[in-house]
Amino acid sequence: MRLLPLFVLLLAVPGVSPAVTLTFAEFGTAPLSDVNGLHTQGVTFGFTPGQAFYNQSIGTAGTALLSVDPVLSGSTDGVLTLTFDYSTPLLQFDVLLLSVSTIDDSNQGFNGGPAFTVLLSNGQTFTGGTTPQVNGIYSEGSFGYSGEAINSATISFFNGFDANGLPVSQFGLDNLTFASPEPASFFGLAGGLLAIGMIKRRRLAVKRGN
Repeated sequence: MRLLPLFVLLLAVPGVSPAVTLTFAEFGTAPLSDVNGLHTQGVTFGFTPGQAFYNQSIGTAGTALLSVDPVLSGSTDGVLTLTFDYSTPLLQFDVLLLSVSTIDDSNQGFNGGPAFTVLLSNGQTFTGGTTPQVNGIYSEGSFGYSGEAINSATISFFNGFDANGLPVSQFGLDNLTFASPEPASFFGLAGGLLAIGMIKRRRLAVKRGN
């Protein structure tokens, strides 16, 4: 009976959920990795239609404030999905659009938009805008969410003409951050349960010896 309080205590210890950040340099820059169906560090990517690449270099060096090559990149007519191994209360990332124009965070502004739209698995929808890089060819923006834990997110991008009349045909995504359970917390719980089993077996062996 004395083991029960220890068992309950181990189960009650909350798991630590540190943030994981993917910079999209995890696989190097060659060969290019098709992102559709790719799983790494607690998240599975999907992209349709067409292809997007996990580790694409698109020319951000020296001009980007938020995103730096390599980045996840593809056509703006596709939709990117993120499916997490474990529910996360945190989601952040930076967005690039191939445009030297500002793109608004809604379709009500002078510059069109929204630059990107994020649909979370809990039903919440968010939009964001981008502003041009200095001396660059992309506009940049950021997304941040903290709240009710989510299992997945769907991201779509502006696919039209910017204020200069040029097509916005390519997106980039960088610095993807989300919360993931600390593996050590699972190992700690498993170790605690194993120790309980060993103690119980040892006590039974002693009793039988008597």
